[in-house]
This record gives sequence, structure tokens and C-alpha cells, in this order.
Amino acid sequence: MKKFMALLLVAGMTLSLTACGGSTDTAKTDQADGKDTFTVGFDQDFPPFGYVGDDGEFTGFDIEMATECAARMGKKIVLQPIDWDAKDMELEAGTIDCIWNGFTMNGREDQYTWTDPYMDNRKIPELTHLRILQEKWWRYRKSLPQRPH
Repeated sequence: MKKFMALLLVAGMTLSLTACGGSTDTAKTDQADGKDTFTVGFDQDFPPFGYVGDDGEFTGFDIEMATECAARMGKKIVLQPIDWDAKDMELEAGTIDCIWNGFTMNGREDQYTWTDPYMDNRKIPELTHLRILQEKWWRYRKSLPQRPH
């Protein structure tokens, strides 16, 4: 059961959502300008995606993904905690390059430039225990003596 839940969690994480601000023209300009940093705006109070760890450093699933993304782009990551309500202002002002914090696409498809989702935030009910109980109930009922009708 624990293996199933771990697998379900990993599968869910691989389908999450990420939003990067700006247009593709901005990204091309950053590369042409030789910008060597990738500034990620995130909510530092949103565990397990982004938060302050016990060691006082920013950590979380999205933080680790963003760090790896920056490394693959050959850029140094700059983690910038933001007021989530001011995310659009931060993007427009250019103080961050990207929003990365379990940001949902639904209803916002035309407002941002999106990457492919890497996590699906749908709720998936766990029915394994219910199915086991149902099977036990039916076995029990079959073991009872049949009553004439």
C-alpha cells in the first residue's frame, strides 16, 4: 500500500503545473544579452512546493525542479520569495523571470506563457481499502447458509 501511494505521489508530481512569465521574445533577449541568472518567484509558505527548511534555506519540490532547470540552461538560480498577490506586478516589472510554485493553468491559459505541466493537481480517491472490505463482505455473505425464500 505504501509503495502504491509513493508511486501515486511521484506520478502526480511528474504532471504538475508551472508558469513562466514574459514571452518567448523575452527569453530570447535574455539569452542574447548574456544574462547568466534565472530569477524564480515563489511563495515561500507553500510546502511541499516551496518553503523555508529547518536549515533556513529555501527548499521544496518546485525549488529543486527550478534549480535543475536553471542548471540545464547554464544559468545561476536566484530564488526570490514574493507576495503571491503581487506576482503579476513582479513579472511585469522584470524583478522575476518566472513564477514557479504549483501555479494552476486552468482559467489562465491566455494570461501567461506556460511550460508543459509536470504535475496534475486532481484529487484521486483511494479506494483500495473500500474494495478489500467489499470483497470480504461478499465472501462472508457467500459463507452464510442460504435461506429459503
